[in-house]
Amino acid sequence: MWSGKLVVILGASVLGASVLGASSPLAAADTVATSDGGPSHGQYRLPYEDGTTVKVFDDFVTHRPVGRVDLFAVAGAKPYKVLAAADGVVKAIQDGFSEQLSGRAAKDCHNNYVWIAHADGEWSNYSHVAHGSVAAAGLRVGDRVKAGQVIGVEGAVGCAMLDHVHFEIAVPSSVDPIDANGFLTDNDGGKRERNPRFCGLGDHPAVKDQTYTARPCD
Repeated sequence: MWSGKLVVILGASVLGASVLGASSPLAAADTVATSDGGPSHGQYRLPYEDGTTVKVFDDFVTHRPVGRVDLFAVAGAKPYKVLAAADGVVKAIQDGFSEQLSGRAAKDCHNNYVWIAHADGEWSNYSHVAHGSVAAAGLRVGDRVKAGQVIGVEGAVGCAMLDHVHFEIAVPSSVDPIDANGFLTDNDGGKRERNPRFCGLGDHPAVKDQTYTARPCD
């Protein structure tokens, strides 16, 4: 089992993980936004292909720890592809793990994930993606992606009870934004998280046990 440390440097690659440092060039607004625990500044599409029916397993409030949203596809074309929720730059990738670790403590979880930075300073995260699916999508750290671009496949890698996408919007620290397991640093109580504003839901947040249909933003 991996016990190595993820080194955050431009283009670094450690056991399948690759990270673009927060100090690397992205956009003028890369570190301008401040976290307030409220709704996201940006608007995001549900991270699935158009027409996919998506159910909320846990919402921003019910998720433990708070501040994240768990989504899973219940109808649509399999395999369920994971899409970028908005335009941005890929900051970190891990898709080298394959084991489901339900019930483990967070520190023992080896999740697969993709972090994408957006021009307003918010980052989006897509965790538990299937082994090798990010590489299969041709994605590399530093790539610019468009909303709706395929970035992986829904999976249950790491601390996951079922195939799903653990989705979050956050304003990370400008120094060492994520740790070796892909978790945000300096995020006690979810202080860096924001409740994602999903396209098609108006001003209403996604709610636990509700279903929605993935579609592009206007």
